Amino acid sequence: MPQKAKKICLVTPEFPPRNYGGLSLTAGRVADYLSTAGLDIHVVHATVVEGLPPLLDENDRTRRHNDLIVHEVTLGREAIMEKQRDLWDCPHTLSLVMLYESLEILHRRENFNAFLSFFLYPIGYVVGLAASRFDRPHLSCVVGNDIKKYLFSPEKSFLCKSALDNSDRVVFLSHDLMELAHAVTAVKEKGSVILNSVQPSEEKWKGPSADHTFTIGCAGIFKHAKGLPYLLKALARLRLTGQATLELAGETRDEEIPIREFWLDRVSVRDAVRLLGVVPHDRLPAWLSGLDAFVLPSVSEGCPNVLMEAMAVGLPCVASQVGATEILVEDGLSGLLVPYGDSDSLTEALSRLRANPELAVSLGRAARERMRLFSTELERREWTAVLSELLDFP
Repeated sequence: MPQKAKKICLVTPEFPPRNYGGLSLTAGRVADYLSTAGLDIHVVHATVVEGLPPLLDENDRTRRHNDLIVHEVTLGREAIMEKQRDLWDCPHTLSLVMLYESLEILHRRENFNAFLSFFLYPIGYVVGLAASRFDRPHLSCVVGNDIKKYLFSPEKSFLCKSALDNSDRVVFLSHDLMELAHAVTAVKEKGSVILNSVQPSEEKWKGPSADHTFTIGCAGIFKHAKGLPYLLKALARLRLTGQATLELAGETRDEEIPIREFWLDRVSVRDAVRLLGVVPHDRLPAWLSGLDAFVLPSVSEGCPNVLMEAMAVGLPCVASQVGATEILVEDGLSGLLVPYGDSDSLTEALSRLRANPELAVSLGRAARERMRLFSTELERREWTAVLSELLDFP
């Protein structure tokens, strides 16, 4: 009698096609890898909704996505009246309780063999509690802001530690994320670093612009970690010595819009910046191939998918030395690296590319070749190996 496939519950706050950021892309790839390896993957995509909280027997819209079963689980938000908070009031309690209860209901029905969580808070924290309670192994994945941001939040740092402690294995998207996590609690012995991957691109960089305008691109979900003000300052300085424009592909978090608007006016570059909005993922390579350079000015990163995609089309790139960028980019060979939080260094690197088209071509060509090393097959093998250490499966 054939053995049943091991059943994995993968829990994530972002998942395609509803989300497009790096976390969503990574979670989507990993789910596909594990499904291809013969595991029965149930994805729990958890989102918080406004208004009256849904009932537990009405909050799960289940659908099939290729060979995956995706549970779109909606969670309520705590309703705190407009008054002084009591000792017992917390705006997140209901959401966390509903996530736990939803996992408990699903596990009762499906009897999962293991749990996999993306992002330490709130997902990893709640999944870690559930997995420990159900006596099931828990693999967590640390992608970036879950350590680089929430670790510095007094109300969340303990919860991040709890998520790490309640993990049997932890995957980090860069070495510095593991180093920072280890400063909180001992994780190196159960930690692995698995970098993201990128598909070879059919698109190819068109080369330096024939006109005199140097067009820079930057993409992502713009928030503090993405370092956009440093790039705007660099753009202003770059324009003192020649024409330059900046195209921003993605969305800006609501709380960051006033900051973006302030810096657009502060450094007088509003007329040189185009806000493209979200560029669909399948159209991203075509957009990248028409730029003169791509910049990742982040002050915090894991393993940036968008940088890898820019390099894969052969576009010369400038990136901050954060997260895995020092592994992805060989400084001076396949791109240019600069210290984070340093607009002067960004300006200097972009000026080098603009003044030296031969250097730009050389860096772009090397970047395209380098990305061939970060294949989906390698990423697939590494994720499958980690799961096989927790579960006995072929």
